[in-house]
Amino acid sequence: MNRIMKILVVYYSRSGNTRNIAGIIAKALEAETEEIIDHRNRKGFLGFISSGNEAYLQKTVPIEKLKKDPAGYDLIIIGTPVWAGYLSSPVHSFLREYKEKIAKFAFFITCMGSDPGRILLNVEHIMSKKPVAVMNINHRALKNQYHLKMIDEFVSSLKQYIKD
Repeated sequence: MNRIMKILVVYYSRSGNTRNIAGIIAKALEAETEEIIDHRNRKGFLGFISSGNEAYLQKTVPIEKLKKDPAGYDLIIIGTPVWAGYLSSPVHSFLREYKEKIAKFAFFITCMGSDPGRILLNVEHIMSKKPVAVMNINHRALKNQYHLKMIDEFVSSLKQYIKD
């Protein structure tokens, strides 16, 4: 008897790009969503600079407790922007705080053009395991609407994983 896999899309978004992509993924997979909330002022130039500095220093920052318990899901899809070539500090904090509750995860990144290799290594190090799927959407893909095809491929690979 096949049981429906419970999926949660958890994301942080400063500018809205990661939020939009998380929504598309959640709708395609009939998944629930949860936004990672921190209360730092990240608006404007100073917010941009301080966010990049936190990411570069790999700082953890206080985040609100999630409303949904990741332990109650079979798959967690995590979305983050890239700041100064590093994992955003709210997602870094989320991974540190909730890693023990996450059995399987997939990961997607939104960035201006950074190489995601360092970020993925950092995520694998924190989580002590590899994601089941990864997607990197850069600014050019967003601008040219190519991200929609990338999301379709990411969702297809997750559907295949769920089926297997």
